[in-house]
Amino acid sequence: MKPRAGSKALIREINEALVLDVVRAQGPVARAVIAARTGLSAATVTGIAGKLLQTGLLSETDAVPSTGGRPARLLELGSGTVLAAGVRLSGTEAFVTLVNLRGEMVASHREALPSTSPEAAEAAIARAVAAAAARRPAATLTGVGVAVSGVVDQATGVVRHSGSLGWENVPLRDRLAELTGAPVILDSYVNSFASGLLLFDGRLAGRDLLLFSVGPSLGASVVVKGRIHRGFNGSAGGFAHSRVCAGTAAVRPCHCGSVNCLETWSSHWGILRELERRGKDAETLSGDGEEVMTDAADKLGTAMANAAKMFGPERVVMAFTREMDLSAFAARTERMFRLQYAHENTPAPELELATADEPALARGAAYNVLARMFTAEVSESDAGPSAAV
Repeated sequence: MKPRAGSKALIREINEALVLDVVRAQGPVARAVIAARTGLSAATVTGIAGKLLQTGLLSETDAVPSTGGRPARLLELGSGTVLAAGVRLSGTEAFVTLVNLRGEMVASHREALPSTSPEAAEAAIARAVAAAAARRPAATLTGVGVAVSGVVDQATGVVRHSGSLGWENVPLRDRLAELTGAPVILDSYVNSFASGLLLFDGRLAGRDLLLFSVGPSLGASVVVKGRIHRGFNGSAGGFAHSRVCAGTAAVRPCHCGSVNCLETWSSHWGILRELERRGKDAETLSGDGEEVMTDAADKLGTAMANAAKMFGPERVVMAFTREMDLSAFAARTERMFRLQYAHENTPAPELELATADEPALARGAAYNVLARMFTAEVSESDAGPSAAV
């Protein structure tokens, strides 16, 4: 078969990604180990390593003891020459962090939003990225990852819907790429949080997981064999707008246009709307809001368990953003989740409670950028729309 144009360059990029991924997972590591793990020849590994050392993607560290001849130097990921920016966009600010190839945060910056208009958000993100990058002037910015609460079409870089921002079909990626001068990757809050766990946490490698984000909106990330599954048409993780049986309760309109979505009961947005409807203080989620919070936790824990029963994951992670990081609410949600397994033939999956604060979400967005450097091949199906929030 005749090779297609650019095949040599593609093979080189794939081989570089293979080498980087072994160093990411096992570094510091010897060149001989990389050759054994990847199946590449020693000469090929030496050539690739030499190029990556020149660009700062790799660095050399302590030598391996040798029985004869020159000691072999170990390779590890570079720590300061190449950086990725991650942005957690909310309705009030753009929080930006810079991370190096090892996933370490090296700088951050907050930029307030004067409004939630797309233009104001884009300008704030660009200013925040520039301010953070100015603190590391000698480094190269390889890309910008942005985490948005909403339905994100990662393939086209469009925010299809964001209830917390009031957006519909906003082409955020291309506009940001022009403003920042760097490649941009968009994703939802929950998928960004999942990326933050998957890339550098060896405990989760190759596992089947469900991650739920509880904050301004609700979302779910489906992880199959260590990779985020987006579904045939990008609808995997469509959790927030599943319908909830309201019984005799009043109908709760959702920002998606439907009514009684789980979003209207258990998200920060939905809880505040219900408190307002009841004439209660919407500035706090305690006190008069106790009944509303109890209903929210009960429905949320049940919905999470129902989703987990269908998928059968090894582990479930419930990640609460700063707005919803309330100990009583989290504890009741967990109790309701476990209660749904009381009469099951199989035990409940491992359950982990986590805090998806601004740094965690921004770091996960940056990891979306880094992940492309360690991946030998990215299929179109893996870059489809994200229905998670």
